[in-house]
Amino acid sequence: MGNTNEKFAELQLQISKTCTENEKNIILLYWKIDGLEFVHSRDWIKREFKFSLIELNKLIADNSALSFFVYCKNCQSYEHQKVKNKTQFITIRTKGRKENAKSAFLCNYCTQIAQKKLDLKKDQEYQILIKKLEMAIEHESWNNLDEYERELLGNCFEMRFENLKNHYTGKSDKAAFIKFTRSLEKIADQNLIVLLREEWNNSIVNFWHLPELSKFKDKIKVVRKNILVEKNSKSSVEIHHSTDELKFKLTINKNQHHPDSPLYAGTITFKERIVIEQGVEYIFGAWQRANENLYLTLTPIHNLDRLPIQKRICDKPISLQEGIKAFLHNLGKNF
Repeated sequence: MGNTNEKFAELQLQISKTCTENEKNIILLYWKIDGLEFVHSRDWIKREFKFSLIELNKLIADNSALSFFVYCKNCQSYEHQKVKNKTQFITIRTKGRKENAKSAFLCNYCTQIAQKKLDLKKDQEYQILIKKLEMAIEHESWNNLDEYERELLGNCFEMRFENLKNHYTGKSDKAAFIKFTRSLEKIADQNLIVLLREEWNNSIVNFWHLPELSKFKDKIKVVRKNILVEKNSKSSVEIHHSTDELKFKLTINKNQHHPDSPLYAGTITFKERIVIEQGVEYIFGAWQRANENLYLTLTPIHNLDRLPIQKRICDKPISLQEGIKAFLHNLGKNF
């Protein structure tokens, strides 16, 4: 076959001497190339010579091979290659034609060098990660978590991921699933666990942590207290121990005898510590419900995701607007 172009050279077809003339003819037709493109398809050869795919593949693999040299742009040299079928050749041809250094063909030597660099980079990143996890334990970063998150972290020591997910979310509770996912992400942000995700949709599929962390299980887990919900004429608030979120029920003021009387009025008693920090941006939403009562929620934006600073929802990209709207919609369903 001879030279083809500067990236592929010295294409040579090797055929077994034990082949009959008819088999040799079939092999020549199978491997016939014009400008690195195969002239005849396997389906055409099957129909022409009444071969099954299994018979054709066996004939080609057992009695022929295509050898050639491919140019490695990285080290500017040629490497010898030998293939036993068209698929193998097409794979190498595709890489050989690419100009992008990341996806172009690499010879075995350059491939080994690239793999060593990649392994070294991964090892360095792993060591940095381990250091972060160790520092999180040293600084007792679980103290930055709310009660739900600390309980969740404590149960990470005792349950596999699927059991943990079922325990906290059930089978169809979307709101519980969102809270579970966001809480795991917050725990991971504190470098207490590492999340493993599905490549195609980025969903969480597992987690891992340093074995030393489980030694602090008793310090991490706290006794969960009941959520406070005051009813009747008073406004109500749902809060957790050391929470950064608020959910208010604002009751209508039935004594609006003056133009300046407030539309909503009542009392609120806070029996747990609530952290509202200066400089932290919050998402707020209000929903009108039965008896003209108003429900208001206040949530730090970092609980939804790590997002750019914003003023109004409508000022954000469409995709982010939809995420925030869905988050607020799910909260509204629970009121």
